[in-house]
Amino acid sequence: MGRMSGFGASPDDGALVAAFRQGRRRAFEVIVHRHYPVLLRVAERRCGPGALAEDAVQTALIRAHRYLQGGGAIENLGAWLRRVVVNCAADLLRTERRQRSGLEHAVDIAVADVAAARAERSELRRLVAAAIDRLPEVYRETLRLRYLHGVEAREIALRLGDNLHTVKSHIARGRRELRRRLEPVLERGGYL
Repeated sequence: MGRMSGFGASPDDGALVAAFRQGRRRAFEVIVHRHYPVLLRVAERRCGPGALAEDAVQTALIRAHRYLQGGGAIENLGAWLRRVVVNCAADLLRTERRQRSGLEHAVDIAVADVAAARAERSELRRLVAAAIDRLPEVYRETLRLRYLHGVEAREIALRLGDNLHTVKSHIARGRRELRRRLEPVLERGGYL
């Protein structure tokens, strides 16, 4: 890796933490650069590859930044960061499951293509379709295919010419954004 911008040939984690606490912001960037690949692998083992694992690492790095800035004691930075990522991943998975159970049920009802659909299902489908139309363009077509037409991720990847990992990431991130936008509407309408 060579020299790291004024930190010597290969500063150890302790020296980087000390430099960061002395106000050298670049030190935290070096910490992130050094540990990110391992932290992402740890998160992916917990969450699977994709947006949730990336979110777990980002959340862990924010927590680490605050903790280190506050002067918290750490003996082994790498091991501590991995533990923070595991905890963040567990938190995100719990949140995802809770949100999924309520909202995903409503979305499943909304996208069911049943001949004798009740008025509520028709209204939910309209709400979901309208919310998808307002999503950023990068998620729109993927979510239309997935939730309005019931197309599986592998088939979406083939149709759109994207790799499966990208499609799964777009589905996960788009679903979170869709959930954020629909939750207040569905709660007001008594669907949740």
